[in-house]
Amino acid sequence: MMQDLDPSRRPGAGPDGYAVLKIHPFFRGVDWKNLRGQTPPKLALEPGVPSSEGDDVHNSSWNLSHIGDGSARQPDGSSGAASSSEGSGHITRLASIDSFDSKWQQFLDPGESVLMISMVKKLQKLSSKKVQLILTNKPKLIYVDPSKLIVKGNIIWSDNPNDLSVQVTSPSHFKIVTPKKVMSFDDAKQKAWQWKKAIEGLQNR
Repeated sequence: MMQDLDPSRRPGAGPDGYAVLKIHPFFRGVDWKNLRGQTPPKLALEPGVPSSEGDDVHNSSWNLSHIGDGSARQPDGSSGAASSSEGSGHITRLASIDSFDSKWQQFLDPGESVLMISMVKKLQKLSSKKVQLILTNKPKLIYVDPSKLIVKGNIIWSDNPNDLSVQVTSPSHFKIVTPKKVMSFDDAKQKAWQWKKAIEGLQNR
């Protein structure tokens, strides 16, 4: 339906309101009286995104799964998604998404996808600051100021654990260690071990 610049001339704007909209040719075939009882249409997948039967969470353009949910179901704390990916070499379903939305897309290159993302506190000597920590399949590891939406740090990636490693000191606290500096993070959702597994899983791909 085309949008008229004059609001008074748009479909549904007159005294008959929604009744006019319902008889518009665009809605031909819609049974308005029994609308709630009808089967909703299926959303089309984007090209190249595999279908996962019975799992609508994975049918998104980001092709993401939830490490957090998976590890919660396993008493030993291991992540099925992470461990299986290490063996198969596929690490496209590692993500733990607690606050992913379109605003983080601006930090991705074309074809790049998020594997892990969390709002964490970056701990400094006398203060702490909330940042969005993002791991992608590039691989890329960055932290973003969530209010200003600017990259505050780009942690240089290395497959060599001597140049990039993760030390977990508690379920919520972990350190990312590089030759030049050590960065401490606190994850209120206690995903420290998941961050370690996600990063090491990429290094061992």
